[in-house]
Amino acid sequence: MADRKRKRKRTGQGATGQASARTAPRPAAPKADPSAARSAAPAAGGGDAMKRGYAKAELKNIAAREALQPIGPENRPRIVLIACAWLLLACVSLVVSIVTADGDGVVGQRFGNALMLAVVLVAIWGTYRLRPWAILGAQTLFALAFVFTVLAAVFSDKILLSLGLAASALITGWIFYRMINVMARVQKMELQRRGEIGTPASRG
Repeated sequence: MADRKRKRKRTGQGATGQASARTAPRPAAPKADPSAARSAAPAAGGGDAMKRGYAKAELKNIAAREALQPIGPENRPRIVLIACAWLLLACVSLVVSIVTADGDGVVGQRFGNALMLAVVLVAIWGTYRLRPWAILGAQTLFALAFVFTVLAAVFSDKILLSLGLAASALITGWIFYRMINVMARVQKMELQRRGEIGTPASRG
């Protein structure tokens, strides 16, 4: 009899435990943060927009390169002649500086001007022959001349001299800007000559 009472007691305790386990409140699932979802969506959209922007820019660059017409000695642009003439004026100025140099360090002044004269003459020859290295060197000369001329015009205390220097800087900057297109066309001509890109006839 005692054994039966103990078995019944254990059975009652087990049933009570199972019922309490079923009726106990379950922990609520964590709610998703809507702000995190909203911030993740623009981030993905921003990356896609950036990729699309890069793709459009690359397509524009390809179209611009395709539209460039290669140049050679037979169709030399007028801006090349203007650039060479402007550099020749610089040579005249250098010759005058060599002849009229005096005072202390006259030898060094003449040597520096003579060296610069040689560099400009080589740049003129190569630019007229449409050599890429010479055009790049001429662009460097134009850029340096523009910067120094602007500085001289700003710090000059004479109005007429400042106006003349400003006009010279404008012409130099305009030539530099126009020579960028010439450089791109010459590079395309060199690539076609080396067979790295096809000519319009071969592509057609």
